[in-house]
Amino acid sequence: MTFETAGGKEIKAVRNVQAQWIIQFATGGQLPEELTGLYTAERYAVADIERYLEKVKDRKPKTAKE
Repeated sequence: MTFETAGGKEIKAVRNVQAQWIIQFATGGQLPEELTGLYTAERYAVADIERYLEKVKDRKPKTAKE
C-alpha cells in the first residue's frame, strides 16, 4: 500500500530482507521517529502510517522568513 503525505511524498510499507516490514519514503529521505523500526506484519506498519498521517494533516506548513 502506498500513501501520500500532505507535502506530496509517497510513503509505503515494504518487506525487508529479514522478512519483516519497514516503512520508507518512495523517493528516499528521513522518516519521522514514530515510523522507524521493524514490524511483524504489514497491517501494523499501515496502522502506524495512517495514525501518523492523521496526526500531521492539521499541521500548518512552515513558512520561510523573508
